[in-house]
Amino acid sequence: MSGPNPRAAAVSALVKQEQDGFSNLVLDAELKRQKLEGRDKAFASAIFYMVLEHRGTLDYMLGQFLPKGLAKLDAPVREILRAALAQARYMQVPVSAAVNEAVKLTRTFRKASASGLVNAVLRRAIGYDLGSAVFADEVERLMVLGSAGRDVAAFLHEHYPDEALDILTHTADGGLTSLRANPLKGTPEALCEKLLESGVKSAQPGLVPGSVLAKFEGSPAEHPLFKEGCFHVEGQASQLAALCVEAKPGDTVLDLCAAPGGKSLLLIEEMGDEGRLVSCDVSENRVQLIRKAVERMGFAHVEPRVSDGTRPDADLPMADAILVDAPCSGLGILAKKPDIRYKTLEKARHDELLATQSAILDTAASLLKAGGRLVYSTCTIDPAENEEQVAAFLARHPEFSVVTSEVPFPAGMTVGEHGALSVPTRTGMDGFFLCAMQKAQ
Repeated sequence: MSGPNPRAAAVSALVKQEQDGFSNLVLDAELKRQKLEGRDKAFASAIFYMVLEHRGTLDYMLGQFLPKGLAKLDAPVREILRAALAQARYMQVPVSAAVNEAVKLTRTFRKASASGLVNAVLRRAIGYDLGSAVFADEVERLMVLGSAGRDVAAFLHEHYPDEALDILTHTADGGLTSLRANPLKGTPEALCEKLLESGVKSAQPGLVPGSVLAKFEGSPAEHPLFKEGCFHVEGQASQLAALCVEAKPGDTVLDLCAAPGGKSLLLIEEMGDEGRLVSCDVSENRVQLIRKAVERMGFAHVEPRVSDGTRPDADLPMADAILVDAPCSGLGILAKKPDIRYKTLEKARHDELLATQSAILDTAASLLKAGGRLVYSTCTIDPAENEEQVAAFLARHPEFSVVTSEVPFPAGMTVGEHGALSVPTRTGMDGFFLCAMQKAQ
C-alpha cells in the first residue's frame, strides 16, 4: 500500500471493532497506526461510523445477493462490502469509485480471490430498492430500516411503538457537536465568535442554557481552542443533568460516576471554582481522564479520586449535593454510539446493571447532608433504569422526595412523578433521564 489509505484504515478498524466492540478506541488506534491526518482521517472516520450506524440496512441489502450470507465471508471481505455500500448509498461517493476502490482493497487485504464477488455484489446491492422489501414482522422492519440488533429493536417496539423507527434514525443535536464554554476563558457568546473566526462552519447557542452547538470539519479535540481549554465537549442532555444539581460556590459536591469529567467541569463552573468538588470513578485509568480534563480547563477546586460508588467510602466527605450519572444501557445515545444498536440485552446483565445503579444511589444517600440535593441521571430511555429505579429508591429511603429544578427544561421533555425524560425525537437532544431529589432536614 503506497501512502495512507483512508478506506483501508476504515476497513481495518471495522474488522477489529467486530472482534472487540469498542468502536472509538479501535478507530483511534487504527488512525494513529496508519498515520492519517486531515481529510484522510476525517474520511476514514466517516466511513467507519457510517457503517456502524447503518450496518443492519447494509447487511440486509448485501444479503439479497449473497446466497450463503455475509457471515460465511472472511471478515475483511465483509467489511469491504459494507464500507463500499455505505459510501455509495449514504456518502455521495460515485458508484464507480466505491466499487473500484473496494476491488482494489481485496488485493490490499490479500483477498484478491474475492474481487469478482465484491464487484458483482456491490453493483447489484447499490441499486437495491429498499421500498420493495417484505418483512416478517415489525421487529424485523426496525432491524433493517433502523439498523438495529434484534434485542434493541424489540425493546423499542415494546416501549416506544409509535416512535421506534424515528428514534433509530434520529440525529441528536441536529448532527452538531454540543459544547460548554469555559467561564474562566469567556462567555458562550464569545466562544461562538472565536469558533467562527477560526473557520468552524457554524456555532450557535443550544437549547440548554450556556450550551453551544458547533459544526467542526474534524475532531473538536484537535481544535486549538479545545487545547487551550476554552471549551469541553458535552452533550446538551448531560449539561442539563449537571445544571439540575444547582451546585453553589462554597458547596461540597460529589460526582460519584464522573469519568471522563464533562459533568464535573460543569459542576465546578456552577460553583465558581469555589468550595470542594470530589470527582470519583471506579478505576485509575478513568480517573486519569478526569484529571486531564480539569488540568486542561484550569479549575483549581476539583479532587479526582478512585472510588467505587457501589460501596461505602469513609474517605469521602459528607456533601451538600451529589450527582449520580449512573452506568446504564446507553439506549438514549444510539446516534452517538452506534455500536450500542447491536448489543444484546440479556436479563442477567440487565439485572446486574439495575443492582449497580441501586447500590450507587444508596451510597449517595448515606453521603448526603440533611437538606441536600441528589440528582440521578442516565443516558437511557429504559423505564426500569429510570422511573422504576427512582421509585424503588424512594421506597427504600422515605427521607427523600422528588423536587422541581429551577433549570428550564427544553420543549418536549416528559416530566412525571419520578423524573424527567428526554426522548430524542421529542426534544432533539440525546435520550436521557434525570430526577432531582432532596433529603429531609
